[in-house]
Amino acid sequence: MTILYPSIGSSETLNCKCPDHQCQRVFWYRILHSNDTPQFLVFCNSANTVSYGPGISATRFKTNTDERSEITYSLRITGLQKDDAGFYSCLLNSQKQRDFKELFPPGYYLRPGEHPPTLAPTVKTPKPTKPRLCRSNYQPPKGCKPLVLWPSVGVLLALAVALISTLYYFSSEYTCKHTHTQMDTHTNMYTQKALDVC
Repeated sequence: MTILYPSIGSSETLNCKCPDHQCQRVFWYRILHSNDTPQFLVFCNSANTVSYGPGISATRFKTNTDERSEITYSLRITGLQKDDAGFYSCLLNSQKQRDFKELFPPGYYLRPGEHPPTLAPTVKTPKPTKPRLCRSNYQPPKGCKPLVLWPSVGVLLALAVALISTLYYFSSEYTCKHTHTQMDTHTNMYTQKALDVC
């Protein structure tokens, strides 16, 4: 089905193509938007005999037959108004037994005075990019490097000394000496002796 958006008061031509040269007659009909009942518009044959349905204006609905390469029946509607909105199609009458779809073409849907819907803009998704590693261009002001460096070196040296001292303390042989004071009975003097207790 083709949807058409003619302006009010304009004209529109609808075509109905015969699948072969055997179509002798065509019946045009419509189903208005405001009414669900099919309405017969006009009958036309290959001899250009025309017959209109009840209440259909011959000045507004005109038929034409083109028999060049294939038979094409046309219906031209002039002075389109809002109340002409609806489905329009044709019924082909062929001498051969034809497929149902070939005898009932898809048709047209007229929407006079309406605007076609606008399509949403297509959004392109950006391609994923690999992150690049950037080097920092930050340069510390002159004279700041030693101020930051020396306290760090001092902390590291203090930690190293503490670690070495701890390791030395636990790795060396633990010895303890005890002093003992004793009175010598021969000299009546006190003497101190260092004794290994451990």
